[in-house]
Amino acid sequence: MKIWIICTGEKEGLRPVRCCAGDFDALSLRAQEEDPGPRQEKKLPWEGKPVLAAPCPAAKRTAALLIDGGEVREEPLLAPVTERAARELGSLPLWLWREAARIQRGAGNRRQPESRREIAARAEQLMARLEREEKDCVLIADCILTEELLDRARVRGYTRARTGIFRYRPWERVLLTKRNVHCGGCAHNCLLSNPGCGIGRDKAARKSE
Repeated sequence: MKIWIICTGEKEGLRPVRCCAGDFDALSLRAQEEDPGPRQEKKLPWEGKPVLAAPCPAAKRTAALLIDGGEVREEPLLAPVTERAARELGSLPLWLWREAARIQRGAGNRRQPESRREIAARAEQLMARLEREEKDCVLIADCILTEELLDRARVRGYTRARTGIFRYRPWERVLLTKRNVHCGGCAHNCLLSNPGCGIGRDKAARKSE
Protein backbone atom coordinates (compact mmCIF):
# COMPACT_ATOMS: atom_id res chain seq x y z
CA MET A 1 0.00 0.00 0.00
CA LYS A 2 1.20 3.49 -0.91
CA ILE A 3 -0.08 6.63 0.81
CA TRP A 4 0.58 10.03 -0.76
CA ILE A 5 0.17 13.05 1.49
CA ILE A 6 -0.04 16.51 -0.06
CA CYS A 7 0.21 19.52 2.25
CA THR A 8 -2.70 21.88 1.58
CA GLY A 9 -1.65 24.68 -0.75
CA GLU A 10 -1.47 28.29 0.32
CA LYS A 11 -1.36 31.54 -1.64
CA GLU A 12 2.12 33.00 -1.77
CA GLY A 13 2.48 35.95 0.60
CA LEU A 14 -0.66 35.08 2.58
CA ARG A 15 1.26 35.09 5.87
CA PRO A 16 3.35 38.19 6.58
CA VAL A 17 6.72 38.10 8.33
CA ARG A 18 5.22 39.90 11.33
CA CYS A 19 1.67 40.27 12.63
CA CYS A 20 -0.34 40.97 15.78
CA ALA A 21 -2.40 38.44 17.74
CA GLY A 22 -5.68 39.25 15.99
CA ASP A 23 -4.14 39.00 12.53
CA PHE A 24 -2.48 35.69 13.43
CA ASP A 25 -5.86 34.20 14.37
CA ALA A 26 -7.46 35.53 11.18
CA LEU A 27 -4.64 34.19 8.98
CA SER A 28 -5.13 30.67 10.29
CA LEU A 29 -8.76 30.73 9.11
CA ARG A 30 -7.95 32.48 5.81
CA ALA A 31 -5.43 29.76 4.94
CA GLN A 32 -8.25 27.20 5.20
CA GLU A 33 -10.78 29.19 3.18
CA GLU A 34 -8.90 31.02 0.42
CA ASP A 35 -8.16 29.61 -3.00
CA PRO A 36 -4.44 28.77 -2.94
CA GLY A 37 -4.13 29.94 -6.53
CA PRO A 38 -2.66 28.34 -9.67
CA ARG A 39 0.15 25.82 -9.42
CA GLN A 40 2.30 24.97 -12.42
CA GLU A 41 3.86 21.57 -11.75
CA LYS A 42 3.43 17.94 -12.71
CA LYS A 43 0.20 16.46 -11.39
CA LEU A 44 -0.02 13.21 -9.47
CA PRO A 45 -1.81 10.60 -11.65
CA TRP A 46 -5.14 9.56 -10.17
CA GLU A 47 -5.19 5.89 -11.28
CA GLY A 48 -8.37 5.18 -9.33
CA LYS A 49 -6.92 5.94 -5.88
CA PRO A 50 -9.28 7.35 -3.22
CA VAL A 51 -8.55 11.05 -2.71
CA LEU A 52 -9.37 12.20 0.82
CA ALA A 53 -9.22 15.91 1.55
CA ALA A 54 -9.63 18.05 4.63
CA PRO A 55 -13.14 19.55 4.82
CA CYS A 56 -12.12 23.05 3.76
CA PRO A 57 -12.04 24.89 0.39
CA ALA A 58 -8.24 25.22 0.26
CA ALA A 59 -7.71 21.45 0.54
CA LYS A 60 -10.26 20.64 -2.15
CA ARG A 61 -8.73 23.20 -4.50
CA THR A 62 -5.26 21.77 -3.80
CA ALA A 63 -6.52 18.35 -4.85
CA ALA A 64 -7.91 19.79 -8.08
CA LEU A 65 -4.62 21.53 -8.86
CA LEU A 66 -2.25 18.66 -8.06
CA ILE A 67 -4.15 15.45 -8.89
CA ASP A 68 -4.93 14.46 -12.46
CA GLY A 69 -8.60 13.49 -12.24
CA GLY A 70 -10.60 11.57 -9.65
CA GLU A 71 -13.37 12.40 -7.23
CA VAL A 72 -12.35 14.14 -4.00
CA ARG A 73 -14.02 13.01 -0.78
CA GLU A 74 -14.16 15.07 2.41
CA GLU A 75 -12.53 13.36 5.38
CA PRO A 76 -13.43 14.81 8.81
CA LEU A 77 -10.33 13.25 10.40
CA LEU A 78 -8.20 15.48 8.13
CA ALA A 79 -9.77 18.69 9.46
CA PRO A 80 -7.18 21.50 9.49
CA VAL A 81 -5.58 22.48 12.78
CA THR A 82 -6.65 26.00 13.69
CA GLU A 83 -3.93 28.03 15.37
CA ARG A 84 -4.60 30.71 17.96
CA ALA A 85 -2.28 33.40 19.30
CA ALA A 86 -0.71 32.35 22.60
CA ARG A 87 -1.35 35.80 24.10
CA GLU A 88 -2.97 39.10 23.16
CA LEU A 89 0.11 41.02 22.04
CA GLY A 90 1.16 43.44 19.33
CA SER A 91 3.39 42.81 16.33
CA LEU A 92 5.68 39.79 16.62
CA PRO A 93 7.49 37.57 14.08
CA LEU A 94 5.20 34.97 12.55
CA TRP A 95 7.56 32.12 13.46
CA LEU A 96 7.31 33.15 17.13
CA TRP A 97 3.51 33.06 17.08
CA ARG A 98 3.56 29.59 15.48
CA GLU A 99 6.14 28.23 17.90
CA ALA A 100 4.16 29.53 20.90
CA ALA A 101 0.99 27.89 19.53
CA ARG A 102 2.88 24.63 19.04
CA ILE A 103 4.09 24.68 22.65
CA GLN A 104 0.57 25.37 23.89
CA ARG A 105 -0.82 22.46 21.84
CA GLY A 106 1.78 20.17 23.37
CA ALA A 107 0.84 21.30 26.87
CA GLY A 108 -2.90 21.02 26.20
CA ASN A 109 -3.46 24.74 26.81
CA ARG A 110 -7.14 25.60 26.36
CA ARG A 111 -6.25 28.65 24.30
CA GLN A 112 -5.60 26.30 21.36
CA PRO A 113 -8.70 24.64 19.84
CA GLU A 114 -7.00 21.21 19.89
CA SER A 115 -4.19 19.70 21.93
CA ARG A 116 -1.42 17.74 20.26
CA ARG A 117 -2.79 14.60 21.93
CA GLU A 118 -6.17 15.15 20.26
CA ILE A 119 -4.59 15.79 16.88
CA ALA A 120 -2.42 12.66 17.20
CA ALA A 121 -5.49 10.62 18.17
CA ARG A 122 -7.35 11.43 14.96
CA ALA A 123 -4.19 10.87 12.91
CA GLU A 124 -3.87 7.43 14.50
CA GLN A 125 -7.55 6.67 13.88
CA LEU A 126 -7.18 7.51 10.20
CA MET A 127 -3.95 5.52 9.74
CA ALA A 128 -5.55 2.49 11.39
CA ARG A 129 -8.53 2.70 9.05
CA LEU A 130 -6.35 3.07 5.96
CA GLU A 131 -4.38 -0.02 6.93
CA ARG A 132 -7.58 -2.02 7.33
CA GLU A 133 -8.73 -0.91 3.86
CA GLU A 134 -5.28 -1.63 2.31
CA LYS A 135 -5.74 0.65 -0.70
CA ASP A 136 -3.36 3.13 -2.29
CA CYS A 137 -4.70 6.61 -1.52
CA VAL A 138 -4.00 10.33 -1.48
CA LEU A 139 -4.51 12.55 1.57
CA ILE A 140 -4.72 16.35 1.48
CA ALA A 141 -3.91 17.77 4.92
CA ASP A 142 -2.36 20.88 6.43
CA CYS A 143 1.28 20.88 7.51
CA ILE A 144 0.57 20.48 11.24
CA LEU A 145 -1.64 17.43 10.76
CA THR A 146 0.80 16.04 8.18
CA GLU A 147 3.52 15.93 10.84
CA GLU A 148 1.26 13.91 13.14
CA LEU A 149 0.27 11.55 10.32
CA LEU A 150 3.94 10.94 9.55
CA ASP A 151 4.72 10.31 13.21
CA ARG A 152 1.95 7.69 13.38
CA ALA A 153 3.19 6.19 10.11
CA ARG A 154 6.74 5.91 11.50
CA VAL A 155 5.45 3.98 14.50
CA ARG A 156 3.54 1.67 12.15
CA GLY A 157 6.65 0.81 10.14
CA TYR A 158 6.46 3.14 7.16
CA THR A 159 9.28 4.92 5.39
CA ARG A 160 8.79 8.32 3.76
CA ALA A 161 10.07 10.11 0.67
CA ARG A 162 9.40 13.85 0.54
CA THR A 163 9.84 16.68 -1.93
CA GLY A 164 11.12 19.17 0.66
CA ILE A 165 13.58 19.44 3.52
CA PHE A 166 13.41 20.81 7.07
CA ARG A 167 9.92 21.89 8.18
CA TYR A 168 6.87 20.96 6.13
CA ARG A 169 5.45 23.64 3.85
CA PRO A 170 2.29 24.09 1.76
CA TRP A 171 2.26 22.09 -1.51
CA GLU A 172 4.82 19.55 -0.32
CA ARG A 173 4.29 15.90 -1.26
CA VAL A 174 5.22 12.87 0.85
CA LEU A 175 5.04 9.20 -0.17
CA LEU A 176 4.60 6.61 2.58
CA THR A 177 5.42 2.94 2.02
CA LYS A 178 6.09 0.04 4.37
CA ARG A 179 9.77 -0.53 5.16
CA ASN A 180 9.55 -4.22 4.22
CA VAL A 181 8.79 -3.38 0.57
CA HIS A 182 12.11 -1.53 0.23
CA CYS A 183 15.53 -2.93 -0.58
CA GLY A 184 17.43 -1.43 2.36
CA GLY A 185 20.69 -2.50 0.72
CA CYS A 186 22.03 0.97 -0.17
CA ALA A 187 21.36 4.66 0.31
CA HIS A 188 18.72 4.71 -2.46
CA ASN A 189 16.52 2.19 -0.58
CA CYS A 190 14.48 1.48 -3.75
CA LEU A 191 11.09 -0.19 -3.75
CA LEU A 192 11.40 -3.93 -4.41
CA SER A 193 8.82 -3.50 -7.17
CA ASN A 194 11.44 -1.48 -9.08
CA PRO A 195 14.91 -2.29 -7.66
CA GLY A 196 17.77 -0.19 -8.96
CA CYS A 197 20.78 -2.23 -7.87
CA GLY A 198 21.97 -5.82 -7.74
CA ILE A 199 21.24 -6.14 -4.04
CA GLY A 200 17.67 -4.97 -4.59
CA ARG A 201 17.10 -7.25 -7.56
CA ASP A 202 18.40 -10.23 -5.58
CA LYS A 203 16.19 -9.40 -2.62
CA ALA A 204 13.15 -8.91 -4.89
CA ALA A 205 13.81 -12.29 -6.54
CA ARG A 206 14.07 -14.06 -3.18
CA LYS A 207 10.91 -12.34 -1.94
CA SER A 208 8.94 -13.56 -4.98
CA GLU A 209 9.98 -17.21 -4.50
